[in-house]
Amino acid sequence: LGFRDIPWPMFSQARSLDDITTSKVAMFVLSPLHPGETRREKIRNALKRWHPDRFGRLSTRIEECDREAIEDGVGVVARCLNELLERESQ
Repeated sequence: LGFRDIPWPMFSQARSLDDITTSKVAMFVLSPLHPGETRREKIRNALKRWHPDRFGRLSTRIEECDREAIEDGVGVVARCLNELLERESQ
């Protein structure tokens, strides 16, 4: 898998780390296309999916040249989701 093969939680495909922003992640995760959950539940479920430790299982399938960018991208997504969860708690 390469960086562009990862289905980043956004409506548009990320081409680089700079494309992954809190507003884009929020738009996707909190979309009304995902009904039946509260905003907080949507964020928490996304955090479970995007936790950096979960991507360790895919390490053998990730192209070596993209490994660092993918690991960094997953970290960016997790930080975005944590920021959204913090906003919901206020």
